[in-house]
Amino acid sequence: MAKGQSAVVQSLADAQRDLARQSRRRNDPRPMEPRGPNKDILPGKWEPNHLGLPRGAPGEDTVCPVIPIGIEGENYYLIDSAGQFRIMTASDFSHAGIQGLFAQTPNYPQWAWPRFGRAPKVEDGEKPKPPPVKSFEDDAVRQALFFACAKEGLFSPTDKMRGRGSWTLKGGEIVYHAGEEIWIAEGGRIKALETGLHEGLLYPRMAPLPAPWTEKITPDINPSGELLKIFRKWNWGRPEIDPLLLLGWLGVAFYGGALKWRSAVCLIGDKGTGKSTLQDGLKDLFGAALFHSADTSAAGVYQKMQHDARPVAVDELEPSSDGYDSKNKALTNLMRAASSGAISRRGSASGAEHGIEYQMRSAFLFSAINNPLTEAQDLSRVAILRLGPNDRSLKAPISAEQYEHMRQTWGRILLGRLMHEWPRFHVVLERFQEALKTGNHDKRGQDTYGTLLACAEILLGPELAEDLDVKLSDNAEWWAMHLSADALPEIEDALPNWRKCLKWLLTSQVEQFRNGHRTTIGKVLEDLARDENKVGEPGYTIPDARRDLALTGIGLLIPGEVNGTDEGFALAIPNDHPQVRKLFRGTPWQHGGWKDALRQCPVPGVMVTDAKKNRVSIAGEQERCTLVVMSRYHAAPER
Repeated sequence: MAKGQSAVVQSLADAQRDLARQSRRRNDPRPMEPRGPNKDILPGKWEPNHLGLPRGAPGEDTVCPVIPIGIEGENYYLIDSAGQFRIMTASDFSHAGIQGLFAQTPNYPQWAWPRFGRAPKVEDGEKPKPPPVKSFEDDAVRQALFFACAKEGLFSPTDKMRGRGSWTLKGGEIVYHAGEEIWIAEGGRIKALETGLHEGLLYPRMAPLPAPWTEKITPDINPSGELLKIFRKWNWGRPEIDPLLLLGWLGVAFYGGALKWRSAVCLIGDKGTGKSTLQDGLKDLFGAALFHSADTSAAGVYQKMQHDARPVAVDELEPSSDGYDSKNKALTNLMRAASSGAISRRGSASGAEHGIEYQMRSAFLFSAINNPLTEAQDLSRVAILRLGPNDRSLKAPISAEQYEHMRQTWGRILLGRLMHEWPRFHVVLERFQEALKTGNHDKRGQDTYGTLLACAEILLGPELAEDLDVKLSDNAEWWAMHLSADALPEIEDALPNWRKCLKWLLTSQVEQFRNGHRTTIGKVLEDLARDENKVGEPGYTIPDARRDLALTGIGLLIPGEVNGTDEGFALAIPNDHPQVRKLFRGTPWQHGGWKDALRQCPVPGVMVTDAKKNRVSIAGEQERCTLVVMSRYHAAPER
């Protein structure tokens, strides 16, 4: 792959960029040497510009190599002489701190703000010699940089910083920050720009990532088809769909911050299903662009990622034995925020004003043996790809040669193709969203699966898709049928919050019932209904049921007591009650949260909250309740 003339030209272009990068080091004459275009500006004798720094045209050796960006609270934001973004407080501007800012041009502060030594002695009749520059005046540098940052005004990295990865310009064009350059697709070509401020947003110089392939990408060098063939060698739960969704995730991962919605993927499979081999291939494909860890925390991810929009892969995200793991929960919360680009805030030990504010725009990939995701809000953002055991008699799905291609060129070519095809993305996405809407997906499902499929189509193109028998976005009926919402196990299990809350209440073991046959609230209602219908052994009466339910803090209304009609029994669940709190202990609905959860039910008549009807006597006490009409609950749609 990627051999011949295209690869040779690309190699030459890479070599030229490396040479240009090496020669980028700024000219930094000795402190005593005059500077400027005419070499006549002596140390400390410069004219100030509008920021109070030495005046000069871009590229001249009088221009300050440290660039002020702005201020925010006690923070001063600057670009240092190496092009890196720096956050400093007043105390950081010590002599050593200033030397660090000017590390790549150490002579500059001595020329601009010199601290002179004693003038050398001269013999009688000799012309006086100027005093030598010994160092720089700390106070003068601090004052100049403080003033310049303040003059630039307020700056917030949260919404004005662009780390490594893909973003969009104001006109909607895609831009890729590769660390040492930023790349844009313009006029059918991909070209490099210097890092720095662009359209009021800061793209600082950072550690390099693989740059996009800048030469023309024809179907014969596009690795997307080869990658899909490789992915198809695994034993997927949906062989026609899952490999394509994984290919689409590669596109989501590279597009990163350019997307409005970043779909996540979770690989589920036991030992021997080839997850490790697959992950090794992804690591080679992305190289330094991928943040990968088998044991990390949410804090570890966002502290490492900072303002990057690079993809994140987390292995072995196994659920804990008790069903709740704060570490995993924090990671899935981070994924949830990253999917939409929501701003997250965390406090710190030093006080709220020093809290951490971050905004992630990364595509996440999880892998596990058992599905760690249970919340509907997480499952709606993630495509679950299930793996079965591989046939060990077959050859390895990825050859040594293919691994080498992944390391050397494939990732760069994929990125280049995605950048070239970006103008088509939203059109393709809309077509897939319409198809998925026909397949009963809600807006979240349309975004999650539509984005994955659109990226897969962008990567393959019509030629490779036809060769590999891949249905594109113009096959709306096929996608509505084969990827319908009702066919997805992850959506099938993702009950809405109100129904999950009531299901927990009905099915949880009740400690007070443990010596009898009735162990759950649901069983109380079942036994009561059996007696009412004269099925089985009689004897369990309404007073019996009210007595048992009162042990849990819950009331019971008989047919006709709710709406004056015979709609069956209704549970009266107090808005706040110590016994009910015990039933919800350790759940998201504890501390009274069940009241609001139950009232989220969108089906009319299931929940009755009318103040004229919801005052119910339970164990001799009047309680304000949410009334659940059980016949209507059972008839309500699951989603």
